[in-house]
Amino acid sequence: MSPTLVNGDYILSKKPRSQKKLRAGFIYVLEHDRLGRLVKRLNRRDESGLWFAGDNPHSTPSEKIGVQPFDAVTGRALLAITPKGLRRL
Repeated sequence: MSPTLVNGDYILSKKPRSQKKLRAGFIYVLEHDRLGRLVKRLNRRDESGLWFAGDNPHSTPSEKIGVQPFDAVTGRALLAITPKGLRRL
């Protein structure tokens, strides 16, 4: 998620109340069945599920992440805790 988040940053996340609250452009924490826990930006949503990508062109490509079910999302990133302080995401 560099440059938005860098190695060593912490995030504070909150579980979304419903699937309807998941919006493109926001950063989410998701549990991927093969890749484990990921922090990615939601690109789009459709009837098949959710499509995520990182902010860095060298991050895991959305084709490798694949479409994810709505219940894979465990939280929406709200704040980044960095050496420079808090930053809203």
